[in-house]
Amino acid sequence: MALTLDVALALINAAVKAGREQGVPIAVAIVDTGGRIVAAARSEQTGYINLDIAQRKATTSVNFKTSTQAVLEMIKSDSFLLNAVMKEPEITLIPGGLPIVIDGALVGALGIAGGRYSQDHAIGEQVLKSL
Repeated sequence: MALTLDVALALINAAVKAGREQGVPIAVAIVDTGGRIVAAARSEQTGYINLDIAQRKATTSVNFKTSTQAVLEMIKSDSFLLNAVMKEPEITLIPGGLPIVIDGALVGALGIAGGRYSQDHAIGEQVLKSL
């Protein structure tokens, strides 16, 4: 299976639904392996900047091939590396970005923003289980 528009839209719908069920208005972005948007949306109560943050979370996740939470854990004790990574404007280490793996292959990533970062990450994990 590949990251098609239909798959991306299904993930977005699942994320927005999960956010609503948990009382968390969210923005969600789905990117391909090159970090380019396949689909994105935000609930009506979510600020527009959250969509940019969601895209940066997804881009970070696909670039490092792991969740933004895992990247943060790996480098947070290395101040030199942490500072270097944080200077890149297209990425963020805020949890809520997760890789999309289909049939064992990395096909893209999703980023969720709008709730507390732990909520964003948990919603992302929940959504990916629906694949």
